Amino acid sequence: MRNLLLFTLSLALSVGAAAQQVQLKALFGSSAMLEVDGRQRLLKAGQKSPEGVQLLEATSGYARVLIDGRERKLTLDAPVAASYEQSSRAEVRLTPDGRGHYSTSAWVNGRSVSMMVDTGATSIAFNYPTARRLGLNLERAQPIQVSTANGIARAYKVNLDSVTIGGIKLHNVDATVHADDFPQITLLGNSFLGRVDMEQQGGVLILRARH
Repeated sequence: MRNLLLFTLSLALSVGAAAQQVQLKALFGSSAMLEVDGRQRLLKAGQKSPEGVQLLEATSGYARVLIDGRERKLTLDAPVAASYEQSSRAEVRLTPDGRGHYSTSAWVNGRSVSMMVDTGATSIAFNYPTARRLGLNLERAQPIQVSTANGIARAYKVNLDSVTIGGIKLHNVDATVHADDFPQITLLGNSFLGRVDMEQQGGVLILRARH
């Protein structure tokens, strides 16, 4: 009986500890950025993280997740902490526009361009005129096909020497150049976002360098 009680207590502590290690960092439509055991996971509704945490639903105010068979509701109700101002890692804070989109100015290979955060984009995505203005060399770029709202379109896969946003600078960043004027604004996709830490607090999206 004593061993059974000890096992039950240990199991309860393990479940509690697992729940405490899952935090909601950001909400993007039907997707959510979770921190699971210190690792950031961007999940769409229905997806499960490698650690076994499943996102059931994401709304503008909360995310419902399944942790160890138990359903939990996670919210973004904490204010932006003043301690972030003294962070040793470079960070950028973005506020949403009237439609809830996050936009920022960036430097690509030393040239300025406006970008909009898009967690649904695999990589940074340029339209053809913007790529030409930035001086991107498409002669040796890899031709690919991409799926858009208008169907399958021609595009090129390129590698950017550097992408800088605020104090965050990344090298060798994958990007896609569409062969037409879509998208109208350059999309800041996961080839950049996947290499920084993201956190959403009080409506502010925080991008933070990992090193």
